[in-house]
Formats: sequence, C-alpha cells, structure tokens
Amino acid sequence: MASFGAPPVSLRHGVRLVAQAASTVEQVLLAVGEQVGHVNISYASRMNKAVVVFLKDQKYVTELIESGLMVNEEYIQVSPLATPSTRITVSGVPPFIPNEALERELKRFEEEPGQAAVLKVTENEPGATANVPGCALCSATKSTGVLTEQRVSMSEEWVHFKIQSSDSSRSTSLASLRNKIRRHETSRAHKIAQELTEKGGQDLVGNLVRAVSETLFAETDSVFRTAYYIAKMNRPFTDHDSLIELQEKNGANMGTSLHSRYSSTKIVEHIAEEMQKKIVHSIVTSSSKLSVLIDEATSISHKSAMIVNLKASVDGATPEFLFLELVELESQRAKDIEGALLNCLDTAGFTEEWLQKNWVSFVSDGASVMLGKNSGVATRLTARYPNLFTWHCMNHRLELAVSDAVDEVQAVNHFKVFLEKIHNLYSQSNTNSRELLEAAQEVGSQVLKIGRVLSTRWVASSFRSVKAVWTSYEALNRHFENAAGDQIRSSKERQTYRGLARRMQSKEFLCDLGLMFDALSELANLSQQLQAHSVTLLRADHLLKRTIRVLASFKYTQGEKLEEALTAQALGHLGSVPLESNAKLTPINAKQFLQSLINNLEKRLSFDGEMLHDLSVLDTGNWPSTPGIRHGEAQVKRLCRRFNLGEEQAVNGMRDFLEHPDSEPESLKPLIRCMQTIPCSTAECERGFSLMNNICTDKRSTLLLSNVSNLMMISINGPPVTLFEPRKYVTTWLRSHRSATQARRQCTPQMPEYKHIWKAL
Repeated sequence: MASFGAPPVSLRHGVRLVAQAASTVEQVLLAVGEQVGHVNISYASRMNKAVVVFLKDQKYVTELIESGLMVNEEYIQVSPLATPSTRITVSGVPPFIPNEALERELKRFEEEPGQAAVLKVTENEPGATANVPGCALCSATKSTGVLTEQRVSMSEEWVHFKIQSSDSSRSTSLASLRNKIRRHETSRAHKIAQELTEKGGQDLVGNLVRAVSETLFAETDSVFRTAYYIAKMNRPFTDHDSLIELQEKNGANMGTSLHSRYSSTKIVEHIAEEMQKKIVHSIVTSSSKLSVLIDEATSISHKSAMIVNLKASVDGATPEFLFLELVELESQRAKDIEGALLNCLDTAGFTEEWLQKNWVSFVSDGASVMLGKNSGVATRLTARYPNLFTWHCMNHRLELAVSDAVDEVQAVNHFKVFLEKIHNLYSQSNTNSRELLEAAQEVGSQVLKIGRVLSTRWVASSFRSVKAVWTSYEALNRHFENAAGDQIRSSKERQTYRGLARRMQSKEFLCDLGLMFDALSELANLSQQLQAHSVTLLRADHLLKRTIRVLASFKYTQGEKLEEALTAQALGHLGSVPLESNAKLTPINAKQFLQSLINNLEKRLSFDGEMLHDLSVLDTGNWPSTPGIRHGEAQVKRLCRRFNLGEEQAVNGMRDFLEHPDSEPESLKPLIRCMQTIPCSTAECERGFSLMNNICTDKRSTLLLSNVSNLMMISINGPPVTLFEPRKYVTTWLRSHRSATQARRQCTPQMPEYKHIWKAL
C-alpha cells in the first residue's frame, strides 16, 4: 500500500512478518495499521513468503517488534528488516591505532552506504572471538529482494561473516582472503546489494509496491462498480459475469476473482451495510432529530414486509428522506410490528438513550394496527417515548375524505359505476382497445389509458382516469356507436354498447364529468404537493386551506371544464358528439358535492393539538400585523422542552426572527430543522414499495427480502454510478474478503450451442 509523497525510507524503517499462507498483504496491513496507525505505513509488499512493511518512523518499528501482531487470530512474530551486526572484524590493524579512530571509520560506512565493507578484528583486540571476515553490505541487505535475478543469490558466508581462509600460514591466508574479497566485490550479488542500498533513497521498493497496490485496488474497484451498477439499474445478479466478460472484451482489467453472481450478491450486501452504517453514524454523531415512517405490504413472493424510512438532517443540511431497511414481519399484530421496528433501529445503531432524546415523530397510514387508540403501534410507542409525536399520513386522510364525500352524495356512485364499466371494457379485452384506437383515428382524437376512479388508489389516480375519459370522449362515443351497429356481435353486446353510447351523449353525464374533472384536478394537485420531499406540516396546512377556498369558489363560479360542458350543453353537441337530455339519469348536485368535500376535508385533515398550534408561530403568515417582541415565546419554550432543544437559544432566535422576518436566525435553526424533520405523508414508503415490486418481479420472486432490502438501499440512497467511489468500500471489504486479483479456481464457462450461421455473420 503506497503513501504518495512520503519521504524516502531506509532498511531501518522496515519490518518482516511471516503470516499464514492464507493471510493476504491487505489483511496484514490492516492489522499493522490498527496498531501503529494507517497513516504511518509507507509501503508494503510480499517477499519470499513474508510480508515486508516500511513505516514512516523507526519508533513504530520498535513498537511492532516489542508487541508482535495478531492476524486472523494468529500471533505473528515481527522481526526488523535491517539486523545490526553484532560482530565486526578488522584485519591488519596496527596496535597503536586507538579504538576511537576505528569507530569513526566504521561510522563512515553508515553515512555512505554503497561501499564495500569487508573488515576483520585482530586476534589481540579485546572482545574478539574469531578471526572470520564477512560483507557488512550484504549482511544488511541479506537478499536480492525486488532485483532478484536468475541464479544470483547472496552468499551465506558473506552475509553471516563465515569466510574462511584456505591455508594455515599467515601470508597464504591473507593472499587467499584478499582474492576472495576482490572476487566478491566484483560479483553480481554484491553489486545488487550496492544497488539496493543506493536506490533505497530513490524509493525503488515504494514505487514497485505503489504500482502493485494500485493494480490490486483498481481491479477490485472495477468489479465493485459493476456490482453497484447492477443494483442501481435494477438488473439481475446473473448479469454480473456477463458484464465482467464484456468489459474484459473491451480491454478493461477485471482481475481473476469476484466474477460470479454469488460474489455480486455479497458485494451488494457489503456496500448496502456500509451505506447504512455511514448514514446512521452521520445522524447519531450530529445529534439530528429523527422521524420514522413505516408502512406494511405483501411482496409478490407472498411475504409480509415492513418498510422503514427515516427523515433526518445530515451534516446540518435540510432534512431528507432516507431508506433504512425492508423488514420481514412474522405477524401483523401491533406488538410484533413494534418489536420488529425497535429491533431494526437498534441493529442499525440507534441506541435507546439516543432515541429518547432525538426521536421526534412517527408517521404511518391510518390502519387500526398502526394508529389504534388502545393498542396500536403508535400508542405502544408513545407509552415508551412520551414526547413522540404520532401522525396519520395526510395523503391517506385525503383519500378517506374523498371517499366519505362519495358515500354522502349518491349520484356520484352512479358516475363511479359507469366509469368502472368503461375501465373493465377496455382493460379486459385487447380487441376493444384496438377498436378504440381505430375510432380515435377516425375522429382525430387522443386516447389515454382509463383506470379505476374513486377506488382505494390516491386521488391523483382517479383524476387521471377522469381526464382520460374527457380527452377520449369523442373516440369512446364513436367506438360505442360502431360496436352497437356491428352485426358480428351478439344482440346483447350491441344493446350494451347502445346503452353506453346513450350515456355518453347525455347532457347530464357531460356536466358530471366536467364537475369531477375540476374537483379532482384540485384534489390531485393537493395530493401531489403533499407528496413533495420538502413539504412541512405548516406548508401542508396552508395548501389544505387554499384548496378548500378553491373548492368553495366552484360553488358560485364554475370551473373550466364544467363551464365547457355547460357551453356544449347549450350548443347541443361536444365536437362530433350530439348531446341530449336523459331523464333517467340523476345529475350530481354540484353545490352539495363540493360542500361535502369541504366538510370532510376539514374533518379529516384539520390540524388539532397543542403541538401543531405551537408550530404555527414559526409561520409569518399567522402573525398579527404588529407582533410584540415576546410573540410566540411560550410556544417556542414548549416545543424546545418537548424536543430537547435549548430554550434560551431558541427564544433569542425567535426575537431575532420577529425583528427580521426575512432572514432565518442561526439560533432558531435547530427548532426550524426539527419542524422540517416531521413529514406529513408516507409517500416515500409507497415509492419504496413500488421499487420493491419492480425488483421482486415474477421471475425474481425467490429473492430473499434481505437481498431486496440491499438493492433498495443502493437504489434509493446511493449516488449515480458516475459519482460512486468504490475505493472506501473496497478497503473495508479486503479486511475479510479476497481481492479481484487473487487466484481462484478456474471454472470452464458454459458455451452456447454452436450455430454455423455465425460464420456468415
């Protein structure tokens, strides 16, 4: 592993570790880094079945040697790379030369590496044990290292000072030693030792290790980026091997390992887990306020699942929605849902103490198991977290309000039944759909997909169906008339289409369609605005009141489409469709329907409760014309006590806000961020379930929910593929997994059946 820009190091900065054969260089480096600090590692490489590591300071070498190292639960002895000689011999030294002069001369060989140091101690020197010479330079390097050449190695005799003379006489012995010294000085092994020592300052080892390390990481990065693409683009894991092969064909270096779909699954799992850890760590360390949104559904594999989303501020920014996990439910009882939710939060890293201080709201749909007054999930949570604010999704409440209005106005049910009949007519027959397109071409009209109206879907879906009928009005009428006169059809079918045509040509139905278009258009607009990521409770209250005012205005001034319908009624036709009254039809009473909508919206979506009233002081639109300097002070204090915020800081911020309403005071931001953290809708959960259904299709129904959750984590929270940086995930992966460059068992790929036509293509 290279540290670019590091100063040159010597052999004294190196240590040698002999680990198990299964232990990789990366695992050894991670263990060394945990002991002396990752930033203190300069270079590393595998040499002769050992791992050599160069550190930035010699004190870390001493520390490692004294303590040893644990790698994969195995204790490893650490030895220095440069072992100092314990015996230095000097030959031919006259007795009158003092030891101090010898020491000065010996130090010269430390300061000027690269010179031959073949020395011997005389027999009459104190401490001399043997009259045996050797090579200090070869002893320091010990091996040819990265400059290894074939049939060239360091001599054990020169390295360990074991050179013996060939004769007992002094003159012959000295001549023999001089000859050996001369041959050794000109040998290739000694020159390599000189070259290694001289180039130690040029960082030769570091450059080689940098290149090896970068290759190792680059190839593993490429594999990780491929697996990330599969998760982000919702591709099956079986595409992994094919994508690897494609990139190799295009010249990319993808290594030899981590190419299977099993590896892809594990890599996606690792990335998702690391992403979750980083998200939770960012929220916890910044003490951001937290909102939790949950919803339950059944996957295509018939498994009951709960999606858990968060809304929190990351690094002080505006709060945003974050996917946390898809949890499999053993049962759909409130007790089990509560237990699964708390276990999910605890496993992710949110401690009980932290949740008591920072969990501010819980949002779900209106199912009794969620918001039941006696034993619902919300009730059980507020018993455990007294300051927790529970909220019923406003989009679900809007749907309930519209459903109540439909039940109150009987004529609306007739309209709903007729549109259901049109939906079934075209959704269950491809022939009818094709004939409708042909009819649209005849009248030059456009055809939109007609769905269900005023069903369990949200209001925007009902509006799209009404809009489709209005847009395809002429095409529908032409198709009904053509089918009514088609002699191939049975008399019963022709009579059915004749009745549908009469209904389409009635003035009453056209006015009902125009009224529903205008009303549902406003409600759909409200529904879509409530689903926005940035909408707050105060903004939602403002949007609701504005929609109610618009609906009230329709009672006295017709909407755009109803006005068009009334004009067509007076003319007696709408485009090519003739219009006539049908006494059998009971038209919708516009004022009654609109008033029913208004009443139910106020009943279902009204903002009651002390906390919601307190939050309104942050909305300048609710201030009096000349607010006092202490306006809203009591409300701000109550909010701060409830959400564990600083009262004094918030009160001062509120006073600054009153004096300068155009700017957001810094001291009031914690309270404002807390208010922005509370979501008004569970639309994000619904989007998550839509993504889950896109992932877990009929062909992928055997996917484990844990794998679906990992794919959703990357798809929802992960950056685009072009911005994804795999290196940090690769680093944590290598602590316990192999890299893409490690050898693997070679598998013979299954080749498709050969076709002779390929030669011609």
